[in-house]
Order: sequence, then structure tokens, then C-alpha cells
Amino acid sequence: MYVDRKLSWIVVPFVLVITTIGAWAVADMREKREADSIAGKMKTVCVGRFLIDMPADAQVELVQPRISGFDIGSFDESVEEFQARLAERERHMKAQPDHPGKRPYLESVKEVKTDKGVVGKIFVHGRQVTEGTRARGIEIENYRYEGVAVEALVHGAGISVDISNNYYFPDRVDRLVHLVDRLNPNPENRIPTAPGFCVNHACFNSPPDAVRGEQVMMFATLPRYPDVAFMLILAAGTKSDEDGLLERDSAAASLLSLADRVRTTKLRAGKRNIDGLAGEEVIRTIAQENAGSGFDAWWEVNGTENNVFIPHMVFKMSTGTGSKGPLPSSLSQGAAMALWDKISSSIGVRPQHSRHLPAPSCRIHRQPRAELAP
Repeated sequence: MYVDRKLSWIVVPFVLVITTIGAWAVADMREKREADSIAGKMKTVCVGRFLIDMPADAQVELVQPRISGFDIGSFDESVEEFQARLAERERHMKAQPDHPGKRPYLESVKEVKTDKGVVGKIFVHGRQVTEGTRARGIEIENYRYEGVAVEALVHGAGISVDISNNYYFPDRVDRLVHLVDRLNPNPENRIPTAPGFCVNHACFNSPPDAVRGEQVMMFATLPRYPDVAFMLILAAGTKSDEDGLLERDSAAASLLSLADRVRTTKLRAGKRNIDGLAGEEVIRTIAQENAGSGFDAWWEVNGTENNVFIPHMVFKMSTGTGSKGPLPSSLSQGAAMALWDKISSSIGVRPQHSRHLPAPSCRIHRQPRAELAP
């Protein structure tokens, strides 16, 4: 009896430990299967000069692209609709009164017809001149600022692309002409094989003046998991932030109330390199009032000011968010973490024939990057 009682002090805790480990293993397997069911098949998305693999059913949108100071909008439109809109826009500008001194409001109209099937017009109009005098120390100096509105309305392969800047340098209007020359319609958002910058339904050959600025944002959602959201921001040609993500996160955490600190659990924080990009990562869960816990992951590259292949980059994933406020997360913590690791690990610079020379054509590859198996 004494021996049995003595063994029970050993056997019972051992059984409890084995049972607990087994439960953890089962939970891990269940969460892995959950993540794999979401990311069982992946599709590759071209965002600017980068690629990222997203779940096949993800709804992806590229917004607010800019190249060298020009805003870019691209959308589906028939030839007839485009021609009618183009004619109306030109009529509107021609109807504007001339500036004082008989300077015309509409200064020039250039026809566009490229070897890639892009047609349309480029307009220069609405010149603005501001001049006067101002004090600089004890001296009085004259100043004069002059800018024009420039816009290209072009169309090809069922895609219309509007490129504009409302106040641009009059002596640099040719930059818009060169940008239009590099435009390649991409109706199906295929992955290009030559160097260039992807926007929605279009791609631009790698412009030599790209270091003057490029940016684009990607938003993505999962239809089966409406509380899950992704965001990718790329901004090249911008000055790097003096403080990195980890430093800013620590500073923000120190300002939290005691209640908010209790609600927040940091799962991972530190430096993380992806495809040679030196970044920093913070992952946490936040207990929401009456709504379970939300998952929040953030990876950031501080970027460089003069290298479009190392831009300021932010990739975020969140769960438990809705249009009317916090929701219970549709993904378990483990599944959310596994999904985050799988998607974020796929981020990388799109393979380039040359990172230094512009390609003759931003050709469209007809097969996407290999799908990832579950």
C-alpha cells in the first residue's frame, strides 16, 4: 500500500503533464489546419515593385498610386465610354475663360497613341502664377511661383488610366509624356516579367526618374472571415523615419493606461528580415470588451530615400474589427499567427531582369507565381 501511494505521487502529475501536452498538440494541429484551410491555395499579387501571396479568394484592391508626383487612377471602361468622357473633358476645358493678358486656360493638347495600344490625350491647362515681394532678414526679395495643371486621359485593352497633377512644374511636363509612353494596360492583373511598377489593371515600365517618388497601397479582405483585414503600404523616395517601429511601439506602450496594459498581450516583437529587407515586427492580442480578443500584427521597413527596392514599407493584419466596432475574432490566435507568418514571409521584390536599366517592355506573364500547397 505504501508503495502504491508513493507511486501515485509520481504517476498522477506525470499523467496530468502528458494530458496537458497532448491537449496543446491537438490545439496546435487544429489551429494549423484552420490556417491551412484559409491559405490552401494562394494567388500572387503584384503591388508596385513587390509581390505578395494572398489566399486565392482574397478580395484585393490597389489604391492611391503615385509616380513622380502624379496621381494615378485606373478602372474598367469601354472605348465608347472613354471617348465620350474624353470629349466632354476637352469641351469643359475649352469653355473656361482665358487668364488675364489673353493667356489661354487650355495651353496644349497632345494626342497619345503608343505601340502598346494606348490612346488618348494629354492636357496642360490652368496655369497659376503667384508673385510679389517678401522680407528676408534686412533685405527685400522678389518671388515668383508658377505651376500648371497636367493630366493624361488614356485607354487601352478596356482599361482607362487617368494621370494628373493639379500644380506641376511647367518645364517638366515631358515627364508625364514619358510616363504615358511606359504604360501597359493589364486588365487581368497578371504578373509582369520585366521591371516595372504595378497598379490596378496596369503596369509602368521602370522609369529612370522613379527615385523621385513612388507609392501605392493594397487593401485585402477575406469573404469567409469579414473581420480579417490586411494592408500593405509602399512609399519610395521618402525620407526615413528617425524612429523605427519598435521604438515607437515602446513609446506608445508607456502611455497606455493600466487597464489597457492589462488588455494587451504582446506575442512577438523584434527585428525580422524578409527577402533581404531589414524590418521590425510587433504582434499582439487585445482583449475587447464583450467581444473576445483581436489579433494585430505589424511589420515595417524604415526604407531609404533613394532606392525604390528598399522603400518605406508597412504590412499589417488584424482580426476582430468591423464597421460598427470590435467583433469576436473569427480566427484563433494560433491560426491568425500561422496565417500571418505564411503571408508575410512571401513578401519580396519582383524578380527583375535589371534593377538599374529600364526594360523595353513591361511584358505581362501569363502564368502567376507557383501556387503554395497547403
